Amino acid sequence: MLKKLIVIADLQHFKLFEVKKDSLGRESLELLEDIDSLETHKRLSEKVSDQQGHFMSAGGSGAGEDHNLVLEWERRRIKEIGEQLAEALQKNSYDVWYFAAPKAINNQIVELIAENIKKDMKINLHADLTKIPTNKLLEHFEK
Repeated sequence: MLKKLIVIADLQHFKLFEVKKDSLGRESLELLEDIDSLETHKRLSEKVSDQQGHFMSAGGSGAGEDHNLVLEWERRRIKEIGEQLAEALQKNSYDVWYFAAPKAINNQIVELIAENIKKDMKINLHADLTKIPTNKLLEHFEK
């Protein structure tokens, strides 16, 4: 039997499962890693040192600018997910692996993965499966 791993992610969660088979040939999932990014739970005021009105821009306005902070944090989180994925796949043996992430970030994560790891990815779903109950998750990867 091929050893299969399933990775699901969104900007907040990263989960790694191993597909197990029982003596009757039924597949189930064993959770190997579950990482929750606490950074996504924080408000903007908790992430930056300046409070609104305390930073004076060159034009004299006290409102300040976010300088696309949200986009920058998303970019950093995507890079972090790519690193978590590579690390998880390097420390766990597998023959094939499956991946699912929301359409908005899926391709960006896959681009970060080394070719020697990417070649063993058999299914790539553009879907957020992080909230799917574990017992229903396998259904999404059956072909």
